[in-house]
Amino acid sequence: MWPYFLAIISGILLFLAHPKVDFSFLAFFALAFTLEAIKISRQPFRLGFLTGFIYFFGLFYWLINVMTDFGGLPFLAAVGTLSLLAAYLALYLAIPFWLSDKLGLFRPGPLNAFFWAALFTVFEFLRVKVPFAFPWGFLGATQYKNLFLIQIASIGGVYAVSFVLYLINYVCFAFISEQIKARNTLALGLLVLLGAYLYGAKALNFEYSGPSQKVALIQGNIPQESKWTPPSKIESLKKYLRLSQKVLQEKPEVIIWPETALPFFFGFEKELSEKITRWVSANKVYLILGAPRLEREGDKYKVFNSLFLIDPKGQIKAIYDKQRLVPFGEFVPFEDTFPFLRTFAVAAGGYSPGPNHAPLALEPEKSFGGLVCFESVFPDLAREQVLKGATALLVATNDAWFRTSAGPYQHFAQAVFRAVENRRYLVRVANTGISGLIDPHGRIILQTPLEKEAYPTVVVKHLPDKSCYTKYGDWWPITCAFSILLLIIKNWWGRRK
Repeated sequence: MWPYFLAIISGILLFLAHPKVDFSFLAFFALAFTLEAIKISRQPFRLGFLTGFIYFFGLFYWLINVMTDFGGLPFLAAVGTLSLLAAYLALYLAIPFWLSDKLGLFRPGPLNAFFWAALFTVFEFLRVKVPFAFPWGFLGATQYKNLFLIQIASIGGVYAVSFVLYLINYVCFAFISEQIKARNTLALGLLVLLGAYLYGAKALNFEYSGPSQKVALIQGNIPQESKWTPPSKIESLKKYLRLSQKVLQEKPEVIIWPETALPFFFGFEKELSEKITRWVSANKVYLILGAPRLEREGDKYKVFNSLFLIDPKGQIKAIYDKQRLVPFGEFVPFEDTFPFLRTFAVAAGGYSPGPNHAPLALEPEKSFGGLVCFESVFPDLAREQVLKGATALLVATNDAWFRTSAGPYQHFAQAVFRAVENRRYLVRVANTGISGLIDPHGRIILQTPLEKEAYPTVVVKHLPDKSCYTKYGDWWPITCAFSILLLIIKNWWGRRK
């Protein structure tokens, strides 16, 4: 029973390292308990799965309320659905633990420490690339407030931060297991950690300069349960126009409303849409707003979750359609084959993924790379926007589904890494919060409270330069994958002799 107890402790410590609890220091040693448990019992897959299941079930506890309150599922059905998600994500810990045993990585040593950290980094990377990608809850994401450590994300993405944490976890295991014999492994861990912090200290001294722009963020705080009722169309619009009118005294160049701020098809419902464009042209200001969009394709219509850029003349200048949709929220996977799956849908769904749009360009040197809600947890989407010319990043979201649980805090924390990875200012606008501004070093300049109306004005600098991560992408997890492949070939070749 002792090994199982250690694995459970690991899982609990892992989810406590994330927001809302935010005991981020736990991420440096939480997995050492599972490593020790596996060394004792030689049950890598089973104990790794148990750790992962506890981790992800605790991390996503708030999905139970989302499914019961908005999806209409009974409590036990919601718990069962969350259990399936946690079991799926637990495989991304169970499989690398099992491979670690097969590759002989439980014998502490500097080289094994590197390969072990590389293996787990590769499986984080896979969570972004598989067909049903769900890259929420990376180990590196726990360090969003650790400014010195997270600067390496500008080199290797959030994966570089996760790698360092996995390495230190292995070092802790080696020290527990072998103590004085682990001095070489301990030296490697300290060297890597020191190098990361020294780079961070140097990077934090750099000041970024570029054209500045006043941006107003409108947090309407409209409850999700009443948002899509017919009377709310007019009331929602009135509230957003009222708050936008208030903020005009700050003289912003652009005003931003969150994801689906308008609970109607913008452009399709003419009277309400023209009320907005007339207001924009009367006040000579750019407006970026979120709303569903209809597009006719033959005899059918496609629905997109979109951001619209309206210029000071009241004309639609650019559109961004959300590309990565939320399973069972915005679409139901395999619905045509298995119609019963719609019973698990939290929202109506029916959205189509958008094409790979260019940034929302206000001027040649001022453009926002749009990310809608769930998209902000995908490093590659933010990078693509910057490669296409985005001089700042914009996350428009509606986290009202999560109320005041850990969900909005976890979601906000991951946006910090998109700013650091690409060295861009990032503005985040949320219906019920958290809205805010993050600078290219990951400093949280502004953070609004949850479930409150807010209309702050922030200053965004538009930056032209590209970071190492922006230029070269996922070179670090790919390097880790090649190193593991070489290790597998070496082991296979050794067994043949």
